[in-house]
Amino acid sequence: MQINKTAGLLPVLCLIGSTAVAEGFYVGAKAGWMDADVNGLDEAVNVGAVVGYTFANISEGVSWGIEGEATTTTSDGDVDIAGFNGDWDIDTQAIYGVLRLGNAFYGKLRLGYLWEDVSVSVAGASADGNDDGVSGGVGAGMHINEQFSVEAEYTYVEEDINFYSVGVNFSF
Repeated sequence: MQINKTAGLLPVLCLIGSTAVAEGFYVGAKAGWMDADVNGLDEAVNVGAVVGYTFANISEGVSWGIEGEATTTTSDGDVDIAGFNGDWDIDTQAIYGVLRLGNAFYGKLRLGYLWEDVSVSVAGASADGNDDGVSGGVGAGMHINEQFSVEAEYTYVEEDINFYSVGVNFSF
């Protein structure tokens, strides 16, 4: 008999911790690196702001909400293409539906719509482009108390760009 390991994860996450997720607004800040899966492009460092609302718990340990996020590059990524050097940066804005599983310690799933603006400059030549589409991510977090939480996340920005971040949120 084969056991589905994923099915066993939900009850475990729901039972961890004892602090219930409060309904209401929260704001946060995050920082991390944008990893471009493109030859010659190194990671860029981005910081961002988060604004969200958690709706009433679906059941004990399961809550959902909406979240808006905007990030900007604070340290450009290096570019090395055919011996020519330069840099690149990316700005993003997104809106997500969010599902949290757990209480004091929780897992986080999010799916939504993201808009991005990418700029690349190599050997005095520049190119800009923007795109939009479906974005999603997974993460884990911990409530420090009823107001503060910390989170680590992975976000799929697009086919060739992923965002790895850590952040803090304040609920009110």
